[in-house]
Amino acid sequence: MANHDFDSAGVEADGDKGNADDARGALRDLDNIRARFGNRLATPWWYKVVSALVVAALFIGAGMPYESISFGSFSTGASLVVLAAVVGPVFLREILRRSTGASFDRYTNGWTVPSMALIGLLVTCVSLQVFADIDLAPLVGAAVGFVVTYLYEQWIDQRLARGDFPAFGRSA
Repeated sequence: MANHDFDSAGVEADGDKGNADDARGALRDLDNIRARFGNRLATPWWYKVVSALVVAALFIGAGMPYESISFGSFSTGASLVVLAAVVGPVFLREILRRSTGASFDRYTNGWTVPSMALIGLLVTCVSLQVFADIDLAPLVGAAVGFVVTYLYEQWIDQRLARGDFPAFGRSA
């Protein structure tokens, strides 16, 4: 049996730099593979638009039950909220799987800062509509939500292109 002596960093004392260089090279190769895979998972332009439209529909639907918006009704608003909150995410995940060939949680397996900000914006807009009689607040919120969601989807694609996957717990 060979006797191996290790220094305080856990490297063999005999100075075997070849193994360390090989390991670093393998890690670089792995990073390159992850980046190529991340580029393959980038969403097409229309996915970002549909995702942003789902968020905008949530804002518009949330404002309709209060009858201050000149179009729609309580039932239309409730239907939009259900479609945006329940059907929308499932639909988006399915079209993403079909377009990229993979399906995974793009949104870091939980509540993210942008999603919490959008929820806060939604509550603010509906509150302004109901309590301050600012009738078009949900429509303004829908426009802001659309832009924020579109930009957030682009940011996620940039992270994926760098090989930074949410499931791996790496931060940007």
